[in-house]
Amino acid sequence: MESLFWHILDGGMAKTIAAISYIVLITIEIVIAVRKNLKLYSTRDTFNNLMLGAITSVVKIFIKGVTLAFFGYLHQQYALFDIPANAWWSILLLFLLNDLTFYWYHRLGHESRFFWATHVAHHSSQLFNFSTAIRGNFIHFFYRFFFWAPLAILGFDPLMIVLIDEIGFYYQMFIHTKTIGKLHPVIEFIFNTPSHHRVHHGSNPAYIDKNYGAVLIIWDRLFGTFAEEKEEVRYGLTKNLTKQNVPTILLHEFQAIAQDVAHAPDWKSKWRYVFGHPGWRHDQENTQKAEYANSN
Repeated sequence: MESLFWHILDGGMAKTIAAISYIVLITIEIVIAVRKNLKLYSTRDTFNNLMLGAITSVVKIFIKGVTLAFFGYLHQQYALFDIPANAWWSILLLFLLNDLTFYWYHRLGHESRFFWATHVAHHSSQLFNFSTAIRGNFIHFFYRFFFWAPLAILGFDPLMIVLIDEIGFYYQMFIHTKTIGKLHPVIEFIFNTPSHHRVHHGSNPAYIDKNYGAVLIIWDRLFGTFAEEKEEVRYGLTKNLTKQNVPTILLHEFQAIAQDVAHAPDWKSKWRYVFGHPGWRHDQENTQKAEYANSN
């Protein structure tokens, strides 16, 4: 069964369907924006999104091979259990564990400055539309798979781990929009929806560091990071970029970290500037959320 799923996904069928659907939805969103005079897109912002998405796609092709080889080695040498890849319960369990892994990985990307530096690109736009979904930093793919390694050690099939993770990625592409309102209450309670993800991208104080889920929103409800969309969302960072170009979007936070480390008074402060909360400063220890804190 896993070989069939993998053929569908990696053989191109699911990717083709997702790509076509994505392009169609962007086109529909642009038409809606024009007809209703909504400021959803700008030429520069969309260009940056597409460029960042293209770079990420190229890097992912290489990283997927490394990921599969790494997971395959762990599974062969250290698997704790022999988990069948084609049983409904193992697929469901893998889906839940993958979603939970993403929740904590995503949360770390907001609560530790180094990881925020590789995630901030996704939040650096002051617009929110379907093209925002592919706005990201390719750097995190060089270490991201380490966080999914425990699933291979547990005994899940490496191909299925990558497959389920890809499905989660595709799902999230379609929740970056302002054109879809709140859905049925049951759906809103269980799943990550456009409404929940708009909150995640908000720089409003009540929305910062909320709604980390991938497909499910239940983890946020369980771990106290859920916020409902109430007030109008202000998209972007608490301190937005003055330059909007690909190199700045990718590297500005790393440059800020380097500057702070260079001026830190001691090694403890240097460490905290790299791995502490994005808002921490040695001369302002009681600051709660910093100018580098995310919108998500």
